[in-house]
Amino acid sequence: MAYCSKCGSQVNDGDRICGNCGEPVNGANRTPETANSNDTWMGILSYLGFLALIPYLIKDQSSFVRAHAVRGINLLILEVIAWVAVGVFSWVPVLNGILSTVVGLASFAFSLIGIINVANKEDKELPFIGNIRLIKG
Repeated sequence: MAYCSKCGSQVNDGDRICGNCGEPVNGANRTPETANSNDTWMGILSYLGFLALIPYLIKDQSSFVRAHAVRGINLLILEVIAWVAVGVFSWVPVLNGILSTVVGLASFAFSLIGIINVANKEDKELPFIGNIRLIKG
């Protein structure tokens, strides 16, 4: 069984191009999991709160891991700013409950989207906040 060298999707033996990304199958790879398993785990760590510091601080990472580490650190900084804002408005009982729920769900959603991008080996920005750069890569 062959795998696409670009996106890692399974390719049938008679196919000339990948049905997922359109890449020619000439250089199909037989074991895509082993080549990028470390990158995948480091990419996932990038979206798990303070654990994002691990791939960010380790030197000699691939550009894929580095990009996700920078996004994860930016997300972490935005989460801290949002939780400080929730703390500032904690004196308003109804507003505190609403803001806490919205910030918590947004943090979870953005982290989940980042992890899904890593699992799919996609180098995409996070929606809505992807253009906010508090640190540079």
